[in-house]
Amino acid sequence: MKKAERINDMILFLADKNSFNLKELIERYSISKSTALRDIQSLEEIGLPIYSELGRYGKYQLLDTRIVAPGLFTKGEIYALYFALLTLKGYRSTPFNMESSTLELKYSQVLPEKLQQELLLMRRIIMLEQVNHSNASQYLKEIVEGILHEKVFNVQYAKKQEIVSIKAQFVQLSSKFGQWYARIWNNETQQIRVIRCDKIMSLEEENTQAALSLETLLEKAETFYQSEKKLSFSIKVNEKGKDIFSKENYPSMSIQVSEGNYLINGYYHKTEEEFITDYFLRFGTAIIQIEPIQLKESLLKKASSLAEYLYQL
Repeated sequence: MKKAERINDMILFLADKNSFNLKELIERYSISKSTALRDIQSLEEIGLPIYSELGRYGKYQLLDTRIVAPGLFTKGEIYALYFALLTLKGYRSTPFNMESSTLELKYSQVLPEKLQQELLLMRRIIMLEQVNHSNASQYLKEIVEGILHEKVFNVQYAKKQEIVSIKAQFVQLSSKFGQWYARIWNNETQQIRVIRCDKIMSLEEENTQAALSLETLLEKAETFYQSEKKLSFSIKVNEKGKDIFSKENYPSMSIQVSEGNYLINGYYHKTEEEFITDYFLRFGTAIIQIEPIQLKESLLKKASSLAEYLYQL
């Protein structure tokens, strides 16, 4: 057995132990005393918390606050990573679908049995909120890689029952209530836009156009809402509206108590009018007052269109 393999096996062998002695290592790995001493020194150098006691075969104590596995994570860190992994299961789509499955398999293979049992028990006693969304986004991994490697894409995107083609760079990826959104830089209009990832029909890398640096794109994204096209809104709602807001809202929005009701304030870009209209349409009769007038008109138009459609059914 090579030294690297032996050291890795020692980490797992010692994970469930509070102490060990030199003789155990000598017999388990068929090595000399001097080799065992050098291996212990290597374990200490990579962070395993060992302290020795005098004796012929040298007794060693292990601090039980440090355990476990390749990488030498604390038990608390192992728990945190495991539950971060479990939260991903609440999404129908993630950028790490295959990696999540293989990571969970590796957890079951490399962790000490005692710790595996504790994780399984904790999984039963801690209930995680599920954010699963019915819309699958199949290009999340490609989007993340495209952002990191500053790629330009030809994007086929479903918009209003049509397929439109966009030459774009992805800037940021975000998730809200299980739905994934991407902020893009549209190379043709030279503007930042937000699109739903489940509406992306295909991605093809574009090699003929020069890409902007990620830092430049992030700066453009930061100033996106500071442009003159930013529109403010103020929507007064009742208690039911407050409950709807608490279940789903966005960073550009805030809510406060106002004369026994609630005032939702925020802003949106002109290109996001359809999105913001659809959002407030779900509030229905919970809305008491709407400003500005163009948002009210957009809601009226959307509601009329819906009523006409339902009437024809």
